Amino acid sequence: MKYILYIVACCFSLMMFSSCGVNRKLKKADAVYEAGGYDKAAKLYRKVAPKIKDREKKAQVFFRCGEAFRKSGNAVLAGRNYDQAIRNKYPEPVVFMRNTEMALINGDLEKAKKQLESFRQLEPNSQRGITLQKSCDMIASGSPKALYKVENMKEFNSRYHDFAPTFATSDYETVVFTSSRKEGKGSKMYEVTGQKNTDLFKSVQSKKGWEKPVPLDDINTDDEEGAAIFNYNYSTMYFTRCRQERGEKYGCAIMLSKVQGDSWADPEDLKIVGDSMIAAHPALSGDGLTMYFSSNIFGGFGGSDLWKITRESESDNLWNEPVNLGSQINTLGDEMFPFVRKDTLFFASNGHPGYGGLDIYKAYQDNYGIWTVENMGEPFNSETDDFGIVFENENERGYFTSRRKGGRGGDDIYSFSLDIPVVEYALKGVVRDVKTKALLARAEVELNGSDGTMLKRTTEKDGTFQFRLSGNTEYIAIVRREGYFAQKSGTVSTEGLKESKTFTENLLMTSLREIVEIPNIFFEFGKADLSIESTDALDELIALMNDNPKIVVSLIAHTDNRGADAANMQLSQRRAQAVVDYLIINGIDEERLNAKGMGESQPRKISEEIAKKYSFFKTGDILSETFINNLQDNEQKEICHALNRRTEIQVESNDYEN
Repeated sequence: MKYILYIVACCFSLMMFSSCGVNRKLKKADAVYEAGGYDKAAKLYRKVAPKIKDREKKAQVFFRCGEAFRKSGNAVLAGRNYDQAIRNKYPEPVVFMRNTEMALINGDLEKAKKQLESFRQLEPNSQRGITLQKSCDMIASGSPKALYKVENMKEFNSRYHDFAPTFATSDYETVVFTSSRKEGKGSKMYEVTGQKNTDLFKSVQSKKGWEKPVPLDDINTDDEEGAAIFNYNYSTMYFTRCRQERGEKYGCAIMLSKVQGDSWADPEDLKIVGDSMIAAHPALSGDGLTMYFSSNIFGGFGGSDLWKITRESESDNLWNEPVNLGSQINTLGDEMFPFVRKDTLFFASNGHPGYGGLDIYKAYQDNYGIWTVENMGEPFNSETDDFGIVFENENERGYFTSRRKGGRGGDDIYSFSLDIPVVEYALKGVVRDVKTKALLARAEVELNGSDGTMLKRTTEKDGTFQFRLSGNTEYIAIVRREGYFAQKSGTVSTEGLKESKTFTENLLMTSLREIVEIPNIFFEFGKADLSIESTDALDELIALMNDNPKIVVSLIAHTDNRGADAANMQLSQRRAQAVVDYLIINGIDEERLNAKGMGESQPRKISEEIAKKYSFFKTGDILSETFINNLQDNEQKEICHALNRRTEIQVESNDYEN
């Protein structure tokens, strides 16, 4: 008898110990959940839920487990746990609503319909139920698919979360995006997803394709950074930073950083909302005077709402108080990731009728301030989360983020383009030494557009460069390299073009060691007065001095050999000084100029180019008085005299500082 009582007591003790262990694990899971560690909490709930004996409590834990999986982004396991909660008679109708949402994300329309029917029987007047019904009807109707081509950007994506792409240069060949990949800064884990805190990365497109993404080390910290946007000339970046220390959350703030040389200045907090609140996903209007963002501050309609702030001038950061975009945009769900394109607002929402999870919407506002919201449809939206769309200005192409099937892992970045022939413009060329014809690598080519564009490229080993151009724009390129004069291209224009075109501008650079002739500078016969025909050449000389602001030069004038030597020397000095005076009058510093008359003392040496033009010359001939007198043809003699009369510049130094 004592033995039996001993066995019973042991079993009771084991049951009590097991129960205590379950309760202890459950309290830990609850604490992690309340702290926002949804990924970890979901795993804890999943282990403890089957061990709970009490059916009512088990149903509650399965529902909490489903919520944790939903919030950490695992719709499949969220749905399975909602199923378990329903089997164990979870009493709240919300479980059917959540199960409907997860079924849509998982692409199971029939299950979604059944779960929604159960929810609407219990909550017939629920606005969320009405919206979900519209979603199911929209999916069932098979709305036509827009003619866009969508491709996974494998160059950007990893097996971690990669999302919220944005263009960082006006040629659209630099993309900045958000990623939780391990190459980022620090090692803090984001407890919601179970992955590393996100950082900002950039990738640049070269002739070989998109380069491997690299982190923006000037911006990234151990905290979360992401969802960046740039102003119209890409000199200012706004992005989101979410702080967390020792399990304590300090909310999310929109930060500002300005270009500082080749890097970014220390970011500053715009302080749009309080420290414990969320302000995230900034978007700018074209004039930079309105910023849209997502926030959970008081006065909204649901989870995260879209808000806007305005300012009077882009030169200051004196933003007005946030204004909610209203119930036509915001819902009981979440609205986030806004993007502005002219008069259209794009954003992501899980509160409007959609295909499942977050969908991408576009909204227009009429003259009375009334918004019309449209689902972007397929192929932009899928049964899973789709968000963070950006466009290449007026072009019907860009990028967005999706968790759809076929991705590399988690959130992936996708490209889209209108599936019709795309009109594209490009400028390419080669930079060479004008004398040796050698290819010049590492020369900096700067492209300036009439639309305010200013882009830079460095020539490749083979001296080549290439730019993408925008439509209806005029461009001029200027190339610079140490030891050479800066050189401008001709004007390249895409105005009025309707078909794709590639322009070619091969640029020849002259060494600063060379004496350079300035052609087409003419004087009155026997005088130092500049003729009106010289104006264009003199203006080009002014441009040369302005494009090379550090050079100090001698203006050298030469005469032909007719007349007395002394008289020719004096005449050439006055002519050189006349050119110097013209440059000074037109804004060139006097300290950069030196007039030098050479008279007839340095007759021209015939170059290969001149020898090809005149058959009676050979390369290397010196047009001395003897050479000219030996010619029998008077016309040939006049050609020699004309070639000897010339104006040149010679660089004396390249370190002038004003």
